[in-house]
Amino acid sequence: MKKCMLLVLMGLTAFRGWGQADPYLSGRASMSRGDYHSAVIALDRALDEKKGDTGILYQLGICYFRLNNNAAAWDAFYEVEKRRKGMGSLYLAKTEVRLNHPELALKYLREHLSSDYKIPEKEILLDKELSSLEGKKGWQQLWNEKAWYSQEDKEFQEAQFLKENGAALEAINLLNKLEKKGYERSKVQAEKAEVYALLGNPKAARSELRSAIKSDVRNLDAAFRLASFQLEEGDAEEALLGLNRVIRQEPDRFEAYLLRAKAKSAQGDLPGAEKDLDLYLTYFPDHHQAHYQKGIIQYEHGKYLDAIQSFNRALEMDDGKANYYFARGRAYATTGTTIYAEKDMAMALDLDPYNGEIWFEKGKLLQRLGKQEDACFCYQQAFRYGVYEAGEILEKQCN
Repeated sequence: MKKCMLLVLMGLTAFRGWGQADPYLSGRASMSRGDYHSAVIALDRALDEKKGDTGILYQLGICYFRLNNNAAAWDAFYEVEKRRKGMGSLYLAKTEVRLNHPELALKYLREHLSSDYKIPEKEILLDKELSSLEGKKGWQQLWNEKAWYSQEDKEFQEAQFLKENGAALEAINLLNKLEKKGYERSKVQAEKAEVYALLGNPKAARSELRSAIKSDVRNLDAAFRLASFQLEEGDAEEALLGLNRVIRQEPDRFEAYLLRAKAKSAQGDLPGAEKDLDLYLTYFPDHHQAHYQKGIIQYEHGKYLDAIQSFNRALEMDDGKANYYFARGRAYATTGTTIYAEKDMAMALDLDPYNGEIWFEKGKLLQRLGKQEDACFCYQQAFRYGVYEAGEILEKQCN
């Protein structure tokens, strides 16, 4: 959790509230899209509002670095480093490489390795800028100076390697040993949760995530992941509590708004769910999946015309999704607009002809329209593709 204070610091820099675009969040959203020019403009505005804010300066530095504006990046990271020792040292090292100052790069790399912000050794050795220092004078001396990474650090990296390469049980065994040694318990427990999830054991994964949060309440990654599991198992109340905390401490974790919208909807709070989705769409207006999610929530709460509008927006952006047509078709059918409903169901099946649920819903629609023979064909297809309820209808109504 050595990076957690950094995340909290950056997240707390600027959170304006609902209905108004926040320059910090606008900048972070632009960064997530790779639009660093727009991000710089927004983050400069945020910095005008919060002079000298370390989190904003850090993100500005990253933007300048991505834009190859190395002088501006250095200035930003130097200011960050003055305010919080170790926080800007890694990027200062990388920037000094670009400026052809290898001795200074090694100096800042040493400061980074001595800090609480230290990244894994593998990431340093594979880094484009830092790896270029290997042939420089002082590189070997730096690594001979001391053991910057403990045996436990290396074992944790090995456990991650095992997980990524399908050796889940070996990874669990190694992580259990590290936990017994008391090595960064929250991080180890969260990693165990990921392995258990890969093994198809969500109960064990949830247990490990709870332990990870108990070990370190600042582990927002674990809190977010636990909320995802809780929502899947129907515990929206607990998921909502966790997500509220995540967003309060890290408001630029945008995916948390989408998840919290689902939790609020499950709690019967449609206005709250729509607020979260609208906030997300303020920063990602072209995210068709968010419009689709909004439509699904509106449909579930009986707001069928609003749902149709949301599905329309999703389809304007991506007309190749069967589930978007299917969802809009169900909404049309519920409002009695059967001609449009039938067209949408047909389009959905053109895109996903093996989807039993779509066949089943189309069969019910055609039956309401009095097209019994066509409905029975749809039920046959639905049963063929795994909707066993359709088999009961076939026996009773399609002989």
